[in-house]
Amino acid sequence: MNGIVQMRWAKDLISEKTNGLQELVVGIMHDELYIRTSDKSTVGLYLSVLPNRKAGLYDCLFKAYTRTCGGYNTSEKMQVIADEYQNITDLLNQLEAARISLNGDELNTFVGEMKSTEEQQTTAPKMGI
Repeated sequence: MNGIVQMRWAKDLISEKTNGLQELVVGIMHDELYIRTSDKSTVGLYLSVLPNRKAGLYDCLFKAYTRTCGGYNTSEKMQVIADEYQNITDLLNQLEAARISLNGDELNTFVGEMKSTEEQQTTAPKMGI
């Protein structure tokens, strides 16, 4: 798989495995890729796209972090939190194992695709009232 195909796969996987609470998007200022996380999520994913000078590629490094974990909870709520951690752990294992790297052209093409898709979604006419 080339880098673009891997990034499409990662984008779909993140959205699918988090039930749409997290999604790979393009930033407004510098066209950087990042993972937007819903306020409903306890655990977030983080993406860093770093240049690998040895290989001449851009490596996609995925990490996870705890967004909030305060307060007292019932056993049911603690189970929901534990399940979310396990889900993100499984997802992170898949993303790390993929070892996604892109060359500069692939990265620019993927970002262009993402921007085009996002622009189409924001400019699409709204139906109904």
